[in-house]
Amino acid sequence: MPEPSSPVTTDRVLAGRYRLVEPIARGGMAEVWEAHDEVLARPVAVKVLHAHLARDPGFAERFRREAVAAARLAHPNIVATYDAGTDGDTAYIVMELVKGRTLRQALEVDAALSSSTATRIAIDVADALDCAHRNGLVHRDVKPANILLAETPGSAQLRVKVADFGIAKLEAEAGGGDLTQTGAVIGTAKYLSPEQVEGRTPDARSDLYALGVVLYEMLCGRPPFAAETELATALQHVRGEPLAPRRLVAGIPRPLEAVVLRAMAKDPADRYQSAAELRAGLAAVDLADDDAVPLITRESTPPGGIVPVARRARRAWVPLAVLGVVAVAAVVLAASLMGSGGRSPGSPDLPAPTAQPARIASVKSFDPQGEDGVENDDLAHNAIDGDPSTDWHSDNYKGPNFGRLKDGVGLIFSVSGQAKLQELKAFSDVKGWSAAVYVADSPGRSLADWGQPVAHKEAIGGDATFDLGGRKGQAVLLWITDPGPANRAEITDVTLTGS
Repeated sequence: MPEPSSPVTTDRVLAGRYRLVEPIARGGMAEVWEAHDEVLARPVAVKVLHAHLARDPGFAERFRREAVAAARLAHPNIVATYDAGTDGDTAYIVMELVKGRTLRQALEVDAALSSSTATRIAIDVADALDCAHRNGLVHRDVKPANILLAETPGSAQLRVKVADFGIAKLEAEAGGGDLTQTGAVIGTAKYLSPEQVEGRTPDARSDLYALGVVLYEMLCGRPPFAAETELATALQHVRGEPLAPRRLVAGIPRPLEAVVLRAMAKDPADRYQSAAELRAGLAAVDLADDDAVPLITRESTPPGGIVPVARRARRAWVPLAVLGVVAVAAVVLAASLMGSGGRSPGSPDLPAPTAQPARIASVKSFDPQGEDGVENDDLAHNAIDGDPSTDWHSDNYKGPNFGRLKDGVGLIFSVSGQAKLQELKAFSDVKGWSAAVYVADSPGRSLADWGQPVAHKEAIGGDATFDLGGRKGQAVLLWITDPGPANRAEITDVTLTGS
């Protein structure tokens, strides 16, 4: 039986070597202190297990073994583990002291990051995960709070460090992973993979899912799923579908969006199969046109900290409503999510959204001047599938204005309910196209049956937003009047909002 030890306070020396200086952070399992290694004369971080857990010999031993496992990981993007031991009945782990702030702290200040900054951070995290996975260690709890943005003295370079390898399983054993608490603070549940929510054993691909969620939050300023309890949030990872990032923030490169959505696939077999593969996908994204400013600049670095993360200049937020129901039997909880960055529901000073996505029940092509009234109708569903790599497109025409063979082609969207429609967003990779939008109670067989257009735009430069002015109707026609210089209309996705 270990000898009782003195309280964990400033100036206490653990094992005759590590002098505690000041507490840094406190969690459900341990408290982290800045300390000084008296033998090697260097600053370190010491994670001290809470006393009630340290008194459990079995748990304390697992705590030590996890530290030993993490100590095998030698990588520039992983917080190094130096030592582990006990002093009396105090169990501790000694780690590299990283000066800076966490990605969570950065996102609380700056909401969304530029594509280049977010990609750079994600690449470094993927490198860290690749090292861990090759050494047989799954992190289990990849989240912004475990990603450190470290200062490099005398340099403008940012160092990304991943912390707490091997600790997540212990936190769950200590009671920090209970998702059934009513009103529990939303935290780790925001980043859980579907297989973790369902109680299956996580593997390396679970870490990749969590990194996809973190990248989503960096780009969009909000996680893909968040509800009023951890349980409700966790169930969204199993049953909900995330809104494509480009629908929340304009200017995210489509290939980067595709990487995010693949990493977040529900089925692990549909994700990247290794961290190295995910890293390669990120590295292949062309960010030449990104509008980022440097994350760190020497001129603006405040004493003792790094500068705020660069905000994205172009933003087009769409309020998101995630629907579900949660009962004691764990069916889906209905929760309406806010559409701005990174704050949990119930935070003060946040107005309730006045618009939410209108449910599109079905879509079909519309070609009243064609032989059969449709054009490439087998591709029409691609306009509402949320996948930026698929599209609906018209046939190719020789010359402008559909070769002067017809007045236009389009897509008809059937809307559930009688909402007041506010906006239609159309996403396209082509430029110079023109279109009008019509709203009616039911689809018309000819263009004349639709009445007058609600909105119209000429020579669109890619994506377009049409103001529908609160018009009521259950049928919406996106009528393309000119495909532009490409001589082929192309729509990758369409979203509707209403109130």
